[in-house]
Amino acid sequence: MKARNKGTRNMFFWRKRKRGAAESNMDAVGHALKNAAAKEHRAQTGAFRAALICDRGRERGNNEDNYLLGMQINSEMLDHSTAVFRSAADGAAWQTAGVFDGMGGGEMGELAALIAAKTVKQLSGRLDDGCEKTDVDRIMREAFLRSNNEIIDLQKEHCVYGSTGTVVSIGSGEFKIYHLGDSRAYLLRDGELMQLTRDQTLAQMKMDAGLYRENDPGLEVERHKLTEYIGRDWTKENLRPQESAWIPIREDDRLLLCTDGLYDMCSDAEISGILAAAGGPENAVASLTQAALTKGGKDNITCMVIGFPR
Repeated sequence: MKARNKGTRNMFFWRKRKRGAAESNMDAVGHALKNAAAKEHRAQTGAFRAALICDRGRERGNNEDNYLLGMQINSEMLDHSTAVFRSAADGAAWQTAGVFDGMGGGEMGELAALIAAKTVKQLSGRLDDGCEKTDVDRIMREAFLRSNNEIIDLQKEHCVYGSTGTVVSIGSGEFKIYHLGDSRAYLLRDGELMQLTRDQTLAQMKMDAGLYRENDPGLEVERHKLTEYIGRDWTKENLRPQESAWIPIREDDRLLLCTDGLYDMCSDAEISGILAAAGGPENAVASLTQAALTKGGKDNITCMVIGFPR
């Protein structure tokens, strides 16, 4: 469960806002890595294997997380759910996956995350071989906005606040992240773990403004107070996710999408070590989930690992 207002390296994100020095540097590094990757051997089809575990954890009374993988979601809002998926090299041109962390407590958080997962699933079903990248962008933006608007309708009658959303679209040997909130996407490449998303929290905002340092005690209080999330925009017109660049896939890349129940329990070094050593995605998500549970499992834990084998 999160407060209503609910980084490893942030490398590939841009925002349609005035660009500060830190943001410009982030873009410069991201585009440099993108260009470097394009010069090396890369997966041409984007075929991948993926696995996911969505678990209630040890302390929460229910599971407010949800996901989308291979058109599978946690439709019954189970305390423990798993999913596996293998894309074919000659399969659909575009594949979509994501994790969602509901806010509000009790069944209301579960419902918000389920709405987001269902809506992204429904709209991503429109992606076919004839779609271009611009079509993917349009559909993903529509999915986030429509999820927001459905949640807003419920806010007026019920105590449903919203949900995070971290979604990846994969196709044509590239991937792109769409993101709101503090769920995260990481990339393990050549042994280095890179955080692809930027937490949209009050703590992160104050750090960016120079009001907090890394070890400031105020960070802990505000680190999950969200400044952006699905369900924030009551105008039903202006919500739009953060978006990464299209990032070329390299063989042996590993993508991790997760909710804060994982990264709050496990350090970047622990996550990186497990991803590097675990073998296939199924072993990786099992090991990551177990590590978070062993360290306390204080929140719901959802982790998805997507591997691009040779």
